[in-house]
Amino acid sequence: MKNGRLFEILYLLMEKRALTAGELARQLEVSERTIYRDVDALSAAGIPVFAQKGQGGGIRLMDQFVLDKALLSRAQQDEILLALQAVLATGGAGEGETLARLTALFRRKGGDWLEVDFTDWGSGAAERENFSLVKRAILERWPLSFTYYSSAGERSRRTVEPARLVFKGGCWYLSAFCRRRQDWRVFRLVRMEDLTLGEGSCPVRCPPERLEAPMPEDYSGTELRLRFAPSAAWRVRDFFNPRQILREPDGHLLVECTFPENTWLVSFLLSFGSGVEVLSPVCWRNILIRELKKSLEIYETGHTLSGLREYPYVSGWGEHPAQHKEVFTMEERKFCQCCAMPLDKPEDAGTEADGTSSGDYCRYCYQNGAFTAPDATMEDIIAFNLKFNAENGSPFGPQEEAEKMMRSWFPTLKRWRKG
Repeated sequence: MKNGRLFEILYLLMEKRALTAGELARQLEVSERTIYRDVDALSAAGIPVFAQKGQGGGIRLMDQFVLDKALLSRAQQDEILLALQAVLATGGAGEGETLARLTALFRRKGGDWLEVDFTDWGSGAAERENFSLVKRAILERWPLSFTYYSSAGERSRRTVEPARLVFKGGCWYLSAFCRRRQDWRVFRLVRMEDLTLGEGSCPVRCPPERLEAPMPEDYSGTELRLRFAPSAAWRVRDFFNPRQILREPDGHLLVECTFPENTWLVSFLLSFGSGVEVLSPVCWRNILIRELKKSLEIYETGHTLSGLREYPYVSGWGEHPAQHKEVFTMEERKFCQCCAMPLDKPEDAGTEADGTSSGDYCRYCYQNGAFTAPDATMEDIIAFNLKFNAENGSPFGPQEEAEKMMRSWFPTLKRWRKG
């Protein structure tokens, strides 16, 4: 106990340079007589501490005394301050008192030589607030509830007992015990929304030693051989292990890797545009051909998810869209007024009671003058479309965006229009 108090006195004097016996006594909750005995002990140990009487006096350290030269190198000091700054950024070091004291001990000018920020580049206030809330839940052992979107776009509400924040593969993840699944799960922070702290404290649990996302039961991996253009080299080297990359004489990069066979892989490969070629397996070349044809059809026909053909302004065409009036036109297409299926072909239309073609509904929703599912609600139709989207390579785009579009568009369709 006494040794700890002696170091505390030394740190305080290093920080303040001079304090009265009364100030030290109140700070350390001991008597002034004990402070004077401690000062004598420090002096006997070779620390140049002395008491100065009169106005402006007090217990002081000699100005020439620098403890760090005897104990730590400059590089070791940097390592300590770096670690403390990182801990401070997580909220685990109180108000930074320890950092301030060591900064004074090491005779550094302030603590602004290093900044540690755990949030992503370009993240806004909401993302920073979410990160802080997750951090607080971990440190204070609060349950955490949030809406989560899986990699397949499925939305669910989760309540978890957060245990650990992990930065892996360029992304932040939360390792937590999921009360819904009654098991440990991994959540990517950018897919978490509507975060709230729960009530009561979390029990003490030991998280898994390594962060591993559980493999789905139907997991299927595929071995790919890819060739990347030199222009994509920076992304390739960011994403793949150097041992997976072979540089060809012409600058192209060959990569052999294993990926799960799902819609994410399609999106990942297409994100490289013409900068990647799948060498094998051939089936994945055919998958990309089909996806590219779908994209080409969208732009050639002018089809968009909103049901209108619209060509947005592209920078470089002119100072104002009005200079290109022939480009900025909107052309209505006919869509089923129940499920929003395009009615581009006559055979896609439903039928009226007299056998004539319906001008409003598709053949799946409307036959012989009546709806094929008369009790269906708008929510039922949206759920069916989202399921179709998830099972067919996301032709309507990511689930979240597709759902937002449907919820804004469907109320305007004839069957669901109010009034």
